[in-house]
Amino acid sequence: MTEYNALNERLKKQYEDTLLHENYREVRTAEAVWKAINLFERYTGRKDFTSFDAEQAKGFKRWLIKQQNAKGELLSLSTVRSTLKMLRDFFCWLSIHPKYIRKIDGRAAAYFRLSNNDERAGRATKALPVPTVEQVQQILLAMPNGTDIEKRDRAIIAFMALTGVRDAALISLKMKDVDRVKSEVWQDPKHVKTKNRKAILTSFMLFDPLWLDIVMEWLDHAQQVLILEPDAPLFPKTQMRCNPDTLQFETAGLSREHWANTTPIRDIFKTGFMRAGLPYYNPHSFRKMLAIWALEHCTQMEFKAISENIGHENAMTTYNSYATLTDHTRRNVINGIGKAHGELSNVPSDVLMQEMQKRMQR
Repeated sequence: MTEYNALNERLKKQYEDTLLHENYREVRTAEAVWKAINLFERYTGRKDFTSFDAEQAKGFKRWLIKQQNAKGELLSLSTVRSTLKMLRDFFCWLSIHPKYIRKIDGRAAAYFRLSNNDERAGRATKALPVPTVEQVQQILLAMPNGTDIEKRDRAIIAFMALTGVRDAALISLKMKDVDRVKSEVWQDPKHVKTKNRKAILTSFMLFDPLWLDIVMEWLDHAQQVLILEPDAPLFPKTQMRCNPDTLQFETAGLSREHWANTTPIRDIFKTGFMRAGLPYYNPHSFRKMLAIWALEHCTQMEFKAISENIGHENAMTTYNSYATLTDHTRRNVINGIGKAHGELSNVPSDVLMQEMQKRMQR
């Protein structure tokens, strides 16, 4: 097997340029595509892409389904599906390449696809747990608030609940992006990493007064004690230093720099939930928490306002993607349907469930 194919490398570089500069994709997307193409080359022994045909596509699909991940497990259907999708797009692009349009059978790219059933299974995702407003209050009350780092960590969780911002946007916000008078945040896509670089004006959502109190306390501390300038990070990263005695790295307060990635935010969440004795909920779950709360308590206009407030242009995006009921809530709603319509109103819910189980076992 050859380790390098000059023609293939040139085509991959051209396709990468197309993704980045013509299709405006992110670098991480191009990197994922590159990995998928390299996997295909591994299967073919790095044959020229111009030799591509339907048999190669079918053979690769059969081969890919049998591959294992780093844990020794077969690749998930979602991984197989996404890999095939990236290859399908690549060979469709190659089939209309000016130099290779007569050498590549674009119809063969369609073979990079699972069966309809496997496609649906590959798209299926398990709903992640979502915290309640009361649980977030419990977390915030359990978090310490003594040092600069503790104040920042507590304010981060409160801020994400108050605004529903994404974690990538959170770490790129600056002090000047928060308007205390209007109680809103301007997610400026020129420097804030919003999804698809969308400009978002977010008003504080006062589902719990504690959230606002903690955020305002942090802003006072950041401006008056830390003396953070308008262009400084809203939530600066932790400053690290090497202890000359132990030669170990240790925290040394807060820097004046943004975090490079969102991993520290997830760590802050894990520590906060663990301290409160609760299971871990990831930062994105807060957006779903707000949507579910709105579904249960708000009018249609209020729900639409909250949808736009978290950056969705269409309320149905919020409704379909975020406002998914938890299993517990769904059971309670279903069990209460009969009572709501005046039926079985005198039957306790636990007795009703026992009767249902008996009938199912017959």
